[in-house]
Amino acid sequence: MKPQDALLMNSDESSAGRTLDRNAVGFWQLTYQSISLIAPAGAMAATLTGAAVYAKGALPLAMLAGVITAAFMINTTVQFAKSIASAGGFYGYIAHGLGSRLAVFGAMLFLLSYFNILTNALVFLGGVFVPGVAAHFLGISLPGWVWWPAALLFYGLILALALRGIRPSLKYAVLTGTLEIGVLLVLSVLLIVSTPHPMSTAVFNPEWAAGGWSGFAHGVLIAMFAVSGSSAAVSLGEETHAPERRIRWAVIAAFLFSSLLFFLMAYALTVAWGYRQMGSFAHSLVPGAILVRHTLKSPALAWLLIALIANSLLAGSLAPLLSSARMVFALARDGVIFPPALGRLDRRNNPAQALIWITIAGAALSLATGFWLGPFKGFIILVTTSSMALFLGHLLANFALGPYARKCGQAHWFFHWLAPGLASLFIASAMVVTFIPPSFPSDLAPLFIFLCLVVVGLRLRQVPPRTLAQAGLLNVIDEGAPPI
Repeated sequence: MKPQDALLMNSDESSAGRTLDRNAVGFWQLTYQSISLIAPAGAMAATLTGAAVYAKGALPLAMLAGVITAAFMINTTVQFAKSIASAGGFYGYIAHGLGSRLAVFGAMLFLLSYFNILTNALVFLGGVFVPGVAAHFLGISLPGWVWWPAALLFYGLILALALRGIRPSLKYAVLTGTLEIGVLLVLSVLLIVSTPHPMSTAVFNPEWAAGGWSGFAHGVLIAMFAVSGSSAAVSLGEETHAPERRIRWAVIAAFLFSSLLFFLMAYALTVAWGYRQMGSFAHSLVPGAILVRHTLKSPALAWLLIALIANSLLAGSLAPLLSSARMVFALARDGVIFPPALGRLDRRNNPAQALIWITIAGAALSLATGFWLGPFKGFIILVTTSSMALFLGHLLANFALGPYARKCGQAHWFFHWLAPGLASLFIASAMVVTFIPPSFPSDLAPLFIFLCLVVVGLRLRQVPPRTLAQAGLLNVIDEGAPPI
């Protein structure tokens, strides 16, 4: 069966004319959708800084362990992407392996994750990064209220770009992402060679982490989260030319690029700052830019990095907005969870109403958490919620892979059973060590996710059985599991 003949359309008349722009996205656009969601420069300022709070001097080891563990998760994405593509991404994957009801819960977990990448990035940008740059580089102490107008401005910017359509959004991602990766590679190498002891094995000792193994495990969890955004391309499945080939290779390329770059950055930042002094790293707000200015003696390079970080956080917010909107669109089009209005497209074949709804909801949540906990703690709870939801969603996807491959008669003992099983074991172990014993504000994340899933369960009780039985199975390209 040819891919173009495999699109299973909803026979319901209301679905007519409600498909996204097919063949609009190619390999490099897919790759940079994933890289943009990972946001390498933004991650240097935010995610790696968050991991350093726990891993401290063992940050490079935590990053390496996170990359290895994430590879098993990415295997699940790659195996599914060989044969299934849709706007719902993992929503369609889980539906084909575990059924529609669990697929809806899985879709909501991934949606919670992508949605809170958006919310945490803009809280960090407006409430932590901008004040940090002003204080350290301009000597200006901004008023405490500045963060929320800045965050709202950034929300408006990414919504305006997203409403222009998928092609302009991804063109922007490719151009700025290429520049970002090149500059980060050069700066990382310069930081390493400029330190008195560029080759250090001490950074591979977990004892440097805060609280020993507990802090190290938390650092690994955040490191896994940093590179697991490689799967973001799957939500563009309906718009991709030859998705059964391009999506999996885009996911692999994004994962390899980001993993190598993140490990290099983690090592460079740790040896340049000093692994014994990493306790002060995370509290410096913009440690990467500070290092470039003081270690490389170059204010110009520091300002270039600051500009790239700001742009990366914006692009890293645009990417989850695009992915989230397509997941909301897919669920609404299937008649579950969201109202039908969010399953409609504008004249550009763009899910405009879903984009607007997510932006408004994201701004409301960013402001609520920022006002309640303050921007930094608000960022911590939002990023923790995002990472926990992502890993729970990946657990469901891991459980779905083997049954789907078995249904297709193509199950492989390693790729479809052992690898997802190991990924699930790693995820579960890291989450147990991270959240037991609970600590504020991270312990709010499981409660928030639980309440959201309760609402989803109550909402599903209102969905007609026939509609629910087809959820995640319509408007999906399904080629069947191909040979390994």
